[in-house]
Amino acid sequence: MHSHPELKNWARVHVFRTWTALVTILLLGLCFIYRPELLTWYLRTTMGYIEITTGLLPYPWADRIEIALKSIGGHIWFQITLAIILVRVVAWIPAICWRRRRRWNAEQRN
Repeated sequence: MHSHPELKNWARVHVFRTWTALVTILLLGLCFIYRPELLTWYLRTTMGYIEITTGLLPYPWADRIEIALKSIGGHIWFQITLAIILVRVVAWIPAICWRRRRRWNAEQRN
């Protein structure tokens, strides 16, 4: 039987990406139903960061990018993407600890 480490790695990465996206959508849906104040806080916080970040850019570009992110709908995708990244970071930390512990245990057995 042939081992395909590239395929296994590709599958692992995409399962993680799909899993974190689905968990994020589920969490956003649950917040919408049970804790809408968290979504309001998240919306206001991300909009504030967009304003602060675009305010650091030179004159014509600051207004243009802020309008693009706020008015054209980029803020929705920006917020969903940021939420997915946050879920991935939160999931990544215990995964790294688990892998290191597993590797350490394997080294101890040898």
